[in-house]
Amino acid sequence: MKYMKTIIGVLFCFTFCFTNAQQATFGNISYEKAINLSGKQRMLSQKIAKARLLKTMNATTSEVANEFTSSMKLFERNVKILQTNSREQSSKVKALIRQQNADWVQYKDLVSKSQIDVEKLLSKSEALLSKCHALVLAIEEDSKFNKQLNYENKASQLKVETINKAGKQRMLSQKMCLYYAACKYFKKGEKSKIACNRYVTIYNSINSAVNDLVVNELNDSEIDQSLALVMGVIDTIEINKKAFTENKIPMEKMISMTNSMLKIFNKITSQYSLL
Repeated sequence: MKYMKTIIGVLFCFTFCFTNAQQATFGNISYEKAINLSGKQRMLSQKIAKARLLKTMNATTSEVANEFTSSMKLFERNVKILQTNSREQSSKVKALIRQQNADWVQYKDLVSKSQIDVEKLLSKSEALLSKCHALVLAIEEDSKFNKQLNYENKASQLKVETINKAGKQRMLSQKMCLYYAACKYFKKGEKSKIACNRYVTIYNSINSAVNDLVVNELNDSEIDQSLALVMGVIDTIEINKKAFTENKIPMEKMISMTNSMLKIFNKITSQYSLL
C-alpha cells in the first residue's frame, strides 16, 4: 500500500509539472510575443482615433488614409490571434479578450461613419484602450505565475515587464498626437484646455519612461542606440518646448515626430522581445 501511494504521488507530481510546463507559453507563442502583440492593440486603438480625427479636420493625406485602413485590419487580425492562443490561459485573460472584441465591434462602427462626434471618438478610444491595457496586465500576470511554476529566473520576467513598458510608449506616441490634434480641433475653451493639458502630460510620461529604459539592465549596445534615437526626437520637442506646449507646432510636423517615435519604440520593443 505504501509503495502504491509513492507511485501515485510520483505520477501526480509528474502530471502537475507537465501541465504547468504546457502553460509556459501563451498558446503557440511565447509570453514575450503575447505581451508585444496585446501591447500593439493599445497603440492601434489610439492610432485609429488619431487618423479618424485628422480626417475630420481635413488633414488627411494618403499616408494617414493608409494608416487608418491598415490599423483597422491589424487590430482585427490581432484579436483573432490572441483568441486562438488563449484557450489554455486564465479565465481573466479569456474574459478580457472577449470584452476587447465586443468594444472593438462598437468602435469599428463608430470610426467607420462618414460623420463623427469628436468627443465620442475620444471617449470610445479611451474605453477600448482601457480594455487593451487590462489585457496586457492580465497576460503579464499569467506570465509571472507560470514562469514561477516553471522555475524560470527573474530576468525572464523582467524581460516581459520591460516589453510592456517599451510597448506602452508606442501607444503614448499616438495618443500624444491624438490629443495634440484634439487641442487644435477644439481651438479654445475648456475642451481645448483639457486636450492640451493631456498631450503635455503624455509627453512628460514618455520622457520619464525613456529615463527608466536607459538604465534597464537588459540593455545591449543595439538597444542603447535605439534609445538614443528616441532621445533625439525628444530633444527636438525640447528645443521647441514653448511652441509645443502652446500647440503652435504645425500638425504635419507633430504627425511626423510622433510617427518617428512610434517606429523607434516599435523597434525597441522588438529588440527586448528578441533578447
